[in-house]
Order: sequence, then C-alpha cells, then structure tokens
Amino acid sequence: MKKVLVLLLLFISMQSIANPISLYNVMDNKNKKKSSKQGGIDKSRLLFGPGIGFGAAYRSFSINLSPSVAYCITDRFHVGTTLGFNYFQQGLDYNNIVNGNKEVYKYKLPAYSLSVYARYLVGNFLLLNFEPEINNTKYITNFPFNSLADYDLNTGKVKERSERRFIPAILLGAGYAQRFGNYGYSFIMVCYDLVQNPNSRYYQTLDYRFGIMINLW
Repeated sequence: MKKVLVLLLLFISMQSIANPISLYNVMDNKNKKKSSKQGGIDKSRLLFGPGIGFGAAYRSFSINLSPSVAYCITDRFHVGTTLGFNYFQQGLDYNNIVNGNKEVYKYKLPAYSLSVYARYLVGNFLLLNFEPEINNTKYITNFPFNSLADYDLNTGKVKERSERRFIPAILLGAGYAQRFGNYGYSFIMVCYDLVQNPNSRYYQTLDYRFGIMINLW
C-alpha cells in the first residue's frame, strides 16, 4: 500500500511539473504564430526593376528612366508602382524671319510619370499588365509656330511658349515573361493606352517595354 501511495504521489508531482511546461509551450507557439502574422512585409516577396530605356531616330532621341518596385501577393499576381522620367528631343528646321537663314529649333519635352500596376503571370511565359498612369509633361502651346508672334522680331528666332500639363493614361498590355527563382522574371511587353489623350506620348501608338524584376533578399 505504501508503494502505491508513493507511486501516486510521484505521478502527481510529475504532472504538476509537466503541465506548466506544456502550457508554456502552447503559449510560446501562439506567440510565434501571432508574431509571424504581425511581422509586416515579407521581404522575400519584394521585387525591384531598374527600368532603363532609350530610343533614337534621325535628329531625335529619347531616354526613359523608370525604376519600379512590386510586391508578390502570390507567385503569379503582383502589384507595384513605377516612378518615371522621360526626355525627348528633336531638331526641327525653320527659317529665321530676320535674316532668312535656315536654323535649327530643338524641340525638348521632359516629362515625369507615376503609375500603379497589377500584373498576372500566366504559366511560365505570358504576362498581363494593367497600369493607370499620370504624366506631368511640358507642352509647347504655340507649336508649330505659324504666327509672327511666335518669333522674336529682333533676332528672328523662335520664341517658345510652354506650360506643364497633367495627362492621364490607362495602359493595358501583354507580353512574354521568363521566370526565375520563386518570384523574379524578365519580360518583353507591348502596351496600349485606353485613354488616347492627343497630348499624351502614347497617342495613336504602342508602347514597347522590356525589363527585369529581381529579388534582393
């Protein structure tokens, strides 16, 4: 009988030690789950893209800088934003109204843009893109200089008048994507502006893009 009592007391004492440890483990697991939920952004899902482009033609050129950052909601659905700078310049001939000599007017259009986008990767090769964008661009109000008021009467040179305008765009695009890693990809894409504002750089044309989105963590 004494042996039974001793064993019973020993069992009860072991249980009293085990229960706090078990309770601690449960609380610790709950705290870990809670902290993981409140941990904020998962850095492994962040993608960055350099966004560099340029173009050249006869007596004209353009350069585009558009760094981009995106967050992968899933491995296929990404949302992000792009901050862009675009510069376009073209040389245009005109006749000086004072001396009659042919001179060159440099048509310069610097522009800034901000866009947000949603992209979906279909399989391992197709990329779909939806991107509202706002552009702040220089607009030359008296081009193409058809009036005497458009020239300096003392020098005969073009007298440019300009202002800055906000021009909206909604780009819908599709292209080829080559995936690498869990979330990264390179792409070639063609976009069309649904708004078609006559003052937009996307007016009556397609926008061709290529780039790479990489994960830094």
